[in-house]
Amino acid sequence: MRATTVKAAGRGAVAALAAAAAGCAIVLATAAGAAELYRNAVSVGINSLVIGYVIGVIGFRSKELIFWRERFEQYCDELIICTDDGSAGIHGRVTDGLQVALDRHDDIDRVVAIGPPIMMKACAETTRPAGIETIVSMNPIVVDGTGMCGGCRVTVGNDIKFACVDGPEFDAHKVDFDELMNRLGRYRGDEKTALETWKKVAS
Repeated sequence: MRATTVKAAGRGAVAALAAAAAGCAIVLATAAGAAELYRNAVSVGINSLVIGYVIGVIGFRSKELIFWRERFEQYCDELIICTDDGSAGIHGRVTDGLQVALDRHDDIDRVVAIGPPIMMKACAETTRPAGIETIVSMNPIVVDGTGMCGGCRVTVGNDIKFACVDGPEFDAHKVDFDELMNRLGRYRGDEKTALETWKKVAS
């Protein structure tokens, strides 16, 4: 049972969920996004934003990697755990948990997803048939944080947006995820070099 009446996820998701007050919302994240999910659930509670019913869906690789389960239970009316290996909760990914929640509830007003692009794309495609408003929290490369470098550029509908100044939350059904993932792939070589350099310095 949640400790307060307020639950949410993502920095801009606070505003995104505001319009869903007294409604029913699903917030979901993979392991890395789970920390942001919880942090903002608490911050929203402090700001007294009232959301009627919130379903949390979080995914991990295995039971051993699950963290803060009790904390999430304080900030969600219903919590669905998913694991890749089936060692806890639902055997599957967060999109499987999302589908379970959608099957259980026919009054979902909004979905907020935090995670890697491929996961957020899958969430968007899961909710698209039902036309459920879905918000994703984008996390592309950000260099200067002012929209000048263009590193965090993302196409939303017919417009070019910059996650650092226009986001990071956007309408999932309008985001061009394929373009985004292709652009992010360009940095893999540099990321690998940076990691190898760090390992040498740290050893």
